Amino acid sequence: MNEQTINLLAGIVRNATPLVIASLGETITERAGVVNLSLNGSIILSAMTGFVVALLTDSIWLGVLCAMLVGGFVALIIAVADIELRQDQVAVGFVLTLLAADLAQFLGTDYTRVPGPRIANTPIPFLSEIPVVGPIFFDHDWTVYLSYVLVFGIWFWMFRTGPGLSHRAIGERPAAAFARGTNVNRQRYLYTIIGGMLVGLAG
Repeated sequence: MNEQTINLLAGIVRNATPLVIASLGETITERAGVVNLSLNGSIILSAMTGFVVALLTDSIWLGVLCAMLVGGFVALIIAVADIELRQDQVAVGFVLTLLAADLAQFLGTDYTRVPGPRIANTPIPFLSEIPVVGPIFFDHDWTVYLSYVLVFGIWFWMFRTGPGLSHRAIGERPAAAFARGTNVNRQRYLYTIIGGMLVGLAG
């Protein structure tokens, strides 16, 4: 395989990482019985917030944390609208998508095309040196490696652990979960916020 093809595949892996992380966040949310359709707007608003905070504080970690908090807050709005207000999740998600995207554009105008801090590449020793496979999968920054861990970790949580079974039950059989003593609404809030924070991380 030539170098150009390897670079192309490595670019696909790198650029797909935000989509993978956001999809995992939405999977956690939907398995709990809540549909968060604000992903696009939430990612944009989280990205703007994370960039501005990282730029002003010179701390990428603080920027990442703030982006995750924004994603969690947007998801919390979805959860309240669904659980407490009994509003249509699709309509609320659509409105939040537009609102978050427009808010990001409005608040981030002064920071458009401004160079900021970047997450450095961190090749994994030995693994990154494996021919073909190494450059494609193991020569990236930590967010790419985190997506690998999250894919396996979330699968294991949902299908190989007792709490994961309870997690799926509140989305698929909420009455049965309630009969077993699970606080369905509290769990839905928890998983919706966690899923939203992963969407914010994707931003």
